[in-house]
Amino acid sequence: MDFDCLAAADVGPNLRLIRAIGLTLSFFVVIYLPASALVRILHLQLSTAVPLIMVLTLAVTAAVMLLMAARTPNGVAQYGFTLVAPRVIVLAALVSAPLAVCSALLLSRAHETDPLAGLSLPLWLVVLYFVVGAAVQEEVIFRGFLQTTLETSAAPPTAPSPKYGVAASFLVALLFGGIHLVVGRYTAAAAFILGATAGEFRRRSGSLIPAVICHAFFNLAVIIWP
Repeated sequence: MDFDCLAAADVGPNLRLIRAIGLTLSFFVVIYLPASALVRILHLQLSTAVPLIMVLTLAVTAAVMLLMAARTPNGVAQYGFTLVAPRVIVLAALVSAPLAVCSALLLSRAHETDPLAGLSLPLWLVVLYFVVGAAVQEEVIFRGFLQTTLETSAAPPTAPSPKYGVAASFLVALLFGGIHLVVGRYTAAAAFILGATAGEFRRRSGSLIPAVICHAFFNLAVIIWP
């Protein structure tokens, strides 16, 4: 079955969008449910659970993505696995850095519960997990796979339009912010800003690289200003 076209049948735009959102949310559950269930079943400590969730969710995403990419002429490139010009990388850094710093400073005043409280790791491992690992893992899942799936499923195959990319970027950013509500509303708002910024970098550049850079800056800022 061609999942990319599942929601793009000859139906009205509203129904097509609803189907596309349902498909995207289904994939989100498929990606995260096995890892979450395994952590609960094994009663893993946070220091073990964090890398396990990163690796397992990324592996599930890669497997599904490769199956879907094999049915399209663009392959994995449609999910953002392409290179960009150096100026795009510089622009991503220049835009993301001040946004990340402002967001982290505001969050430090909110005093919301730290979901990683009690996690004791060397600094290099914190940077590896959250500045590098989480940035790559979550951008591949959210901006690479879910955003692309939502956009291609919602857009009519005979009349693609940039508005579907904008809508997909916004809706996936909402999802990304929403899953952070367990931490607090300010953290969720910051996650939405991160998601919207990274989503637009992904949409405009066609690549995940600027989105990963954006995410890395946000996570690094939170580490510096906890």
